[in-house]
Amino acid sequence: MGNFFPWKSLSVLMVSIATLGVVGINQWATPIVEDMQKEVVSHAKKELRVPAYDSIVYMPLWIEHLKEQPDNGRQKVGVFGPSTVFGTTVKEGKNTTAGVLQLHMKDKTVYNLGLTGGRFTETYAILASMIDEIDYVVYEVNYGIAVVTENEPDVMVYPTMVSKLGQSIPKDWLDEFPAKNKSSLPSDAHNWMTANVLNNWTLFHDRDAISYKFLKTRTPMEKLRREVKKQQDAKKGVKPEPAVSPYRAYDSFSNTYKAKVDKHFKSLYTWKKPFDPNNSFGLFMMEKTLDLLKENNKKAVFYSAPLDKSLITNRKLLDWKDYNKVMGSYKKLIESRGYPYIEFNGGTNVVDHKYYHDPSHMTDAGNKLFGEILYKRLKTYGITNK
Repeated sequence: MGNFFPWKSLSVLMVSIATLGVVGINQWATPIVEDMQKEVVSHAKKELRVPAYDSIVYMPLWIEHLKEQPDNGRQKVGVFGPSTVFGTTVKEGKNTTAGVLQLHMKDKTVYNLGLTGGRFTETYAILASMIDEIDYVVYEVNYGIAVVTENEPDVMVYPTMVSKLGQSIPKDWLDEFPAKNKSSLPSDAHNWMTANVLNNWTLFHDRDAISYKFLKTRTPMEKLRREVKKQQDAKKGVKPEPAVSPYRAYDSFSNTYKAKVDKHFKSLYTWKKPFDPNNSFGLFMMEKTLDLLKENNKKAVFYSAPLDKSLITNRKLLDWKDYNKVMGSYKKLIESRGYPYIEFNGGTNVVDHKYYHDPSHMTDAGNKLFGEILYKRLKTYGITNK
């Protein structure tokens, strides 16, 4: 009897049901993501950047929208970099670097394409995805990112975002860097499947956005980890630390919180091994970035993120000899390709200590001051011209 059971037909039926289920869920997910994108676009047009919390989820939605827009004839300036460009500690978008530039360059459109936590790999992916949409590039080189790029074996923090942008980092880019974790990058076959098949499905392409919509986290696993930790802390009697406003100045903090900030940045600026310009993945990624700009004939200006030198020196948070060697190497590489580089940490503070939230990030008032300084310097290179 068992030999006559229609196993083949049953298998086909089960596969068909599963396929219809996935199609149905995908159709359900599409309008949810479309509504999220509308909210992101509305916010970005008003605030000159995507929503601050979890900008990793929102940035691809914003970029996809920008790429779909017809050319309106206005020249476009993209400002690239990590949290100091995005303005993590800046409450109003108009006070970010891009916001100040937009205020002055009324004949142009300025995009804030900074990504909190993004390394040179993520910034490369964002630049590559927008390379046809922009005329000028303003690129901030952040010392903290230069350090962590060398220290950490994984070369990306947000691989899902990079995949969504369709700008995968090839594994063979790590051939000359054995200390880097090749397994942290997807295979070429996976990249092809993602770009040509999976990304056509909203359910896969926007899985992080869907998860964030319902769970307020990028993945269900992240949500689970948070809940488990919350329960473990409750059992141990560990109370959550009171939230500290990211918009306050460093001098307004308690000594205990200042010590915590100092400890974090001292750790961030500590090299696991001496910087070697002949074996630097950060410089390698900068070369790739410069190649991209040259290939697409883009004008660009690079500058160093302005640090709170007085605080850093007083608290001994980094060795300035290390800084000069590292950033001097980036300056040398960038200028060798014909692009200007502005160093803002050569003398005393460009922006007074009282305007800093921590050694690297400024408050609204501080960032607005720096934006004005940068704008004046950019005049030298023609980017601000009508």
